[in-house]
Amino acid sequence: MNLLDRYVVREFLGVLLPVLLGFVVLYLIVDFFDRLDILLRHDASVYSAVKYFAFKVPLMVTQVLPPAILVASLLSLGLLNRRNEITSMRAAGVSLGQTARPLLIVAALVSLLALAWDEIVVPYCAREFQYVNNIEIRKRAQRGIFSDREIWYRGAQGIYNIEHVDQKQGTLYGLTIYKIDPAFGIRTILEVPKAKWTSKGWDAEGAVEHIAKPNGDLETHPVEVREQIISETLNDFLEVHREPEELSYFALRARIQQLSQQGIDPSGYLVALQMKLAVPFASLVLAWVGIPLAGRVRRHPSIAATLGAGLLVGAGYWVILAFGKSLGDTSVLPAIPAAWAANVLYLLLGGVFFLSSE
Repeated sequence: MNLLDRYVVREFLGVLLPVLLGFVVLYLIVDFFDRLDILLRHDASVYSAVKYFAFKVPLMVTQVLPPAILVASLLSLGLLNRRNEITSMRAAGVSLGQTARPLLIVAALVSLLALAWDEIVVPYCAREFQYVNNIEIRKRAQRGIFSDREIWYRGAQGIYNIEHVDQKQGTLYGLTIYKIDPAFGIRTILEVPKAKWTSKGWDAEGAVEHIAKPNGDLETHPVEVREQIISETLNDFLEVHREPEELSYFALRARIQQLSQQGIDPSGYLVALQMKLAVPFASLVLAWVGIPLAGRVRRHPSIAATLGAGLLVGAGYWVILAFGKSLGDTSVLPAIPAAWAANVLYLLLGGVFFLSSE
């Protein structure tokens, strides 16, 4: 970088760091008051509350980083414009593209770091704050032990092994219930290929029960559909269901492949998988849009007007992103266009802004 590039980057980082910190603190304050009733109702200790919010900070950083990048782009270049430094750059033959180059490089590096952050730090911390919320704050018994691929659950009927919980369809796949005696010996094994939660309870058609005989033989017979073989409700299993934010990209992709091999529809995870790649690059996309908004030469530049216009454009990005995700979750759009539509549209919009500002 030349001297001018280093100066522009220094101005940008000098705004980005306090803005990012301010956004995280604001997020913490809002989240604290939102959860204050739960903390008081369950008489949570200060230590548990601090742990919960500390483990949630990495997820907060991920969520506020793109708007922080946008605001930093608008403010840093807005201040340069206010001091007529943008005008001086243009008079010296420095184009907006040359001014934007070091900022876009920094935004690209931030996006790559966010991608690594989401892959390494956020899944672990998300699992931890969910554990603190359920076990330490809400005082619920730890009934589920699970990996990225399956769930072991201590239920009323015995020990449950579940291959997959589909929250959207209210369905359990690959359920095996091990009913044990007081000596922890297995009395019966109940295999349920698919159990769907309905208004009348569980619909577990195709269930088969294996009964262990004293001589060691197994007696197998089908279970009548009308029998209530699962005492728990769907919400009991959702408490130990792992959300996509608790899985890394590669763990989630392996989970999708496993479900596909087992003949289970993985569509509920496909959009979430693509979002893990698309969202970290929101920082670069919003910088691409924000730089020409704030960096064009104006006769009487107003930082407030620039910031307002930029935030309005930035809000549109999140609206499109949420709309695309909804269309993807309902299978109206394929996963890739649903997750990447906002990025593509805003790259085109930023290109239009650059062309019109020169």
